[in-house]
Amino acid sequence: MRKVISCLGPLLLVTIALAGCGGGMSSTQTPLGASMSQVSLTIHDNPPMGVTVLSFEIEVTGAALQPSDSSSQPVSMLSEPEDIELEHLQTESALLASRDVPTGAYSGLMVSFANPRMTIQNQTGATLTLGTKTCSDQQVCEFDPKLNQSSVTVEAPTTPFPITLTMNSPVVLKLDFNLDTSIQQSDLSITPTVSLVQLPPPNSSGGDQGDEDMELIGQVASIDQTMHTFTIQSGMNGPSFTIATDSSTHFDFGTSCSAENFSCLQTGQIVKVDAKMKPDGSLLAFEVKFFQPPNQISFAGTVTSVSAGASSFQIVLFDEESFGGGDEMGSFSMGAPLTINLASQATFSIDTSGFMFPSGLNFASTADLMVGQEVRLHPTGAPTGTPPNLMVTVDQVQLEPSRVTGTVTAVNTGSNPQTFTLGNLPSFFTNAGITSIQVDVLATTQFETEEDQTFSGLSSLKPGDVVSVRGPLFNTMTMPTMAAEKVVKRSMSSGTSD
Repeated sequence: MRKVISCLGPLLLVTIALAGCGGGMSSTQTPLGASMSQVSLTIHDNPPMGVTVLSFEIEVTGAALQPSDSSSQPVSMLSEPEDIELEHLQTESALLASRDVPTGAYSGLMVSFANPRMTIQNQTGATLTLGTKTCSDQQVCEFDPKLNQSSVTVEAPTTPFPITLTMNSPVVLKLDFNLDTSIQQSDLSITPTVSLVQLPPPNSSGGDQGDEDMELIGQVASIDQTMHTFTIQSGMNGPSFTIATDSSTHFDFGTSCSAENFSCLQTGQIVKVDAKMKPDGSLLAFEVKFFQPPNQISFAGTVTSVSAGASSFQIVLFDEESFGGGDEMGSFSMGAPLTINLASQATFSIDTSGFMFPSGLNFASTADLMVGQEVRLHPTGAPTGTPPNLMVTVDQVQLEPSRVTGTVTAVNTGSNPQTFTLGNLPSFFTNAGITSIQVDVLATTQFETEEDQTFSGLSSLKPGDVVSVRGPLFNTMTMPTMAAEKVVKRSMSSGTSD
């Protein structure tokens, strides 16, 4: 039986910023020596079609530039392995490292992988055998697929190699991890398939370059009140990054800090940072969002189903529980399916992130829940049950931006707000009876291509274009509505149809 695979939504960018040879894993830049050049590497996923991939996590164990001079040693770009989740970061980047790379000619890039982990929703109409596990039809299943090969090399004459790194000439490389071809139809094993493209450097002089967006979630480790910078620790043992702020940085701390500025930061807080890479490889935050105070718990996931009466719903965890309360929440990991029970006085809210949404878009009760939404939750206590039947009671539900990829089927520039219709959706939506999503274009909506070039907006879209959209997803009457914070125009078929 042929299994048709689809991703819930595809464009992940995971960035490795490089700035010289040697040094620790930090985004803080040291002055480049005479033989150093700035290099940035990003990775994004190109999604598959059909059995819906709700979560795909893989460990990047190494990334090394291969010098054209065969007598020279490869230049390692990672100081330690990093776990990457390829489903929830579709329109921004997650920074892995910042390092110095020697100038000179390079003929290729080798990337190595380990320990893939996948969560799927089986929609084949039959039971799947996944290694030693079985997955019934319509069931959400978490498993460890077989990794058929551990490394991939992109080398000359394949573009963009060979490349020559020179002083004061930053290079940005984007590595495309193609889930569609990496996941094998026969047994859902993984044979990594990648391609590489060279992008314009951050803040290049052309004026049409879309700055590389980074998303980092971590614990505030230190604060420099003089320089208005802070350092966050990513995960329990992940790298730390120094983040700069300026007068345009937006601080979203809700009711916890009315000042809404740098003074709101405290060590131990969990924050999400949306940042842009500067020409020297350092990071400048354009938004800092407060997630939780020290030693408190929150987690986030994608809604996969809502019970009749909406007294409970199911999610797949995409924000791994790794901060705050130690073992209070148990040992469930990214990609784990959870049943969410609502406390009697549970509150609902929207993460606006400074955006102004059109009227009529609400998230105030259980009636506003739907599949495909991303939500952040506050638990009232520890989970009960054992995997895969874990249950958690929550008293706060906050709507977060979703990421959805599909095909533009209609464009309406005469409406207020302007809109376009997204069709050819992943089977995750169509099996729930959702065949189209209306996308509302805001005054602040960003439009970019996969190559991080900005384009003129809705007037540049036409039916048949494949796009990835980031924004909150609302359960509206005629069809669901997304308020678009960002639209990424894809240059190739997304493979999201059955």
